Amino acid sequence: MQRPERIDRRALGWVARRLFSARTGSDPGSNPPDSILIVRIDERVGNLINLQSMIDAIKITLPNVQLGLLASSRAGQIAGSLEGVDHLHLLDKRWFFKRHLTWRRVVSKIRKIGYQVALDTSAWHEFSFTHAALTYYSGAPIRIGYQRGDQVAGGYHSVQVIPGSNSEYELAQRMRLLEPLGIKMKPPKLRSSIGEFEKQKWEDWLSSHQAKRPRIGIWPGSRKLERRWPVPFYIQLGKKLLQACGGSLVVLWGPGEEKLSEQFASAVSSDLIIAPKTALTELAGLLRRLDLVVTNDTGPMHMSVAVGRPTVCLFASGDPLRWGHPYPYVRNLAFPGADPQEVEYTAQICMELLARK
Repeated sequence: MQRPERIDRRALGWVARRLFSARTGSDPGSNPPDSILIVRIDERVGNLINLQSMIDAIKITLPNVQLGLLASSRAGQIAGSLEGVDHLHLLDKRWFFKRHLTWRRVVSKIRKIGYQVALDTSAWHEFSFTHAALTYYSGAPIRIGYQRGDQVAGGYHSVQVIPGSNSEYELAQRMRLLEPLGIKMKPPKLRSSIGEFEKQKWEDWLSSHQAKRPRIGIWPGSRKLERRWPVPFYIQLGKKLLQACGGSLVVLWGPGEEKLSEQFASAVSSDLIIAPKTALTELAGLLRRLDLVVTNDTGPMHMSVAVGRPTVCLFASGDPLRWGHPYPYVRNLAFPGADPQEVEYTAQICMELLARK
């Protein structure tokens, strides 16, 4: 007997493949496409920032292509900061039920442009009905997504790409989606212009708080608890860095992490500044004024790397080969928080990066 959730998924798939079934874009055939739509509708900061590498690869190879991005309206600041996007489409998947006319206007505008190719850039290891359906709704005749061993996705994608190994660098995984278009290259270095116009504001703010060099950002939080290196280890690390190089610590935090930052600050006490609540563009501007950032595997880690900050990423869980970035100014440490020696080694790595800078 079929499982109920499988029946529901197939029913939804049947409906989705019939709504907006007409293709509004022309098939480029053997020619390079003149328009491409990237679909990434989730709200995670790191996933959107990492798209810049894929966008750069497309624009390097196809400089005249019209590039569209369909992103979450709740992540508009990050989506709007990506360079090379000619058409930005913002949509909240909840609108389908709550504001259907608004949802339909966004989809209709996408279909009117007539994209020739749509890229479903959702997670390569699991099927996303929302991403697959929106890729199909785009009207693009060529729809590229990952082959995940789930036959349901086959009805939405006209081309399926086999992903690499589980430990393959995430940006390299994204590049596989471009291979059917003849784009085969290493992922361009991650970059971002977000926060560029906020730099002076934060320079003034740090100066007003008498922040000394080097300015070291510490981010002890993360959205997922299992990704957090122990706070006592962060406290020990902060004290060691202040003792070794002087300077000032800037405690960074996100929604729901206020108490965590206060716990860290009260334990370290001297030469420490707690950052105020920041929007994403403000956070990027603040990161640009720091000399080093020490963080867990979280969205702001990708932002720190993208704006060129020396970054130490502590992987209490997760795979540093996949999610870390292989750049000279980045260190990806697989430290589960089980051995106090992790603190000593991390302090050494921090000092090495500061010396390089």
